[in-house]
Amino acid sequence: MPPARTSRPSASATPAPDVPPARARAIQRRLLAWYDEHEEPFPWRTARDPYAAMVAAVAAQQTQMSRVLQIYDRWMAAFPNVPALAAAGRAEVLRVWARAGYPRRAANLHEAARVCVERYDGKLPRDREAILALPGVGPFTAAIIQTFGFGDDAAAVDTNIVRVLGRVVTGDLQPAKETPAATIAALAERLLPRGEASRWNPALMDYGAKVCLPRPRCEECVVASLCAARPRFAGGETAEPVRAQGAWHGSDRMWRGRIMQVLRDLPEDRGHTTTIAALMRRVQPGDERARVRALLDGLARDGLAWVEGARCGLGSAPPRDRLGEASR
Repeated sequence: MPPARTSRPSASATPAPDVPPARARAIQRRLLAWYDEHEEPFPWRTARDPYAAMVAAVAAQQTQMSRVLQIYDRWMAAFPNVPALAAAGRAEVLRVWARAGYPRRAANLHEAARVCVERYDGKLPRDREAILALPGVGPFTAAIIQTFGFGDDAAAVDTNIVRVLGRVVTGDLQPAKETPAATIAALAERLLPRGEASRWNPALMDYGAKVCLPRPRCEECVVASLCAARPRFAGGETAEPVRAQGAWHGSDRMWRGRIMQVLRDLPEDRGHTTTIAALMRRVQPGDERARVRALLDGLARDGLAWVEGARCGLGSAPPRDRLGEASR
C-alpha cells in the first residue's frame, strides 16, 4: 500500500484560535479513547474501499445515520463497484435510491462513476483535487474518501464536527451560526492527529451525534474540563436553535417527492413511461397543476426525469422507437 498522504486546506484569512499542544493532545487522547469504546461498525469505515466511502459520504448528506446504512446496503447490493454503477441506466439508479430523499445525490454518484470509468480506469482517483472535481463531491465527501478509502490524513468537517470543535475550542454555543467556517476548517486541520484520521474523523462525528448534541449532554462529556463552552452551559445559557427547514406539506420538496414516486412506480410493461396527463392524475396537484408541471420540467433539467411531448418518465428518455411503442 502506498504511504499515507496528507491533504491540507487552503490558507484562510481567519486564523484558528491558539490551542496549546498539551491541550490539543488531551482533547485528542480523550476523544479517541471514547471512540474506541463506542465505535460504530459501519462497513465503509473498515473496508478501505474508496467507492464504498464515497457512497456512504453522499448518502450521509442531509440524512440521519440511522437511514444511511439502509441506503448504503441497498445501493452496494445493486452497484457493488464503480463499473457496475457506470453501466447502469439513470432510471435504475433512481429506483434503487428510492425514497432516500434528495435524488440528485444518486444522479451525482452515477455521473461520478462514469467520470471514473472514462478517466481513471474505473477507479476513484487518490489526488484530492481530482476527487473534488467529481460530480457532487465537496470537501467533506472528499475527506471521507481519502480517510476511509485510501487511509490518508484529511480533516473532515460536517455538522457534528462543527458543533464539537466550535464548542470545545472557541466556546461558541451554536457554532453553526456563530463560528466562522474558516475557523472551523483551520481547527479541524490543526487538531487532526497525524496518521489517525480514520479514527479521529469518525470520533468527532459520532461524539457530536451522541454527546455534544444541539442540547449537549455535558454530564457525560469526556472533554468537559477542557471545553470552553462548558462554563456557559453550566451557567444556564442555551444554544440558539439553527433555523429549521420549512414545512414539508405543500412545499416544492413535497411535490417533487410525489412526482418522483409516481415515476419510480411506472410499470415495466409500459416501458416505465406515462403521459403527463396520467402523471398529473396520480400526483393529484389540485390547484397546483402549473406549479407541479414546472417542477416536472425542473426535474428533467436536473437529469432526474425526462419530458418528450406529452410523455414523461424517470431518468433519461428511452430511444424514440421504444418511446413510440410505449405510447401505443
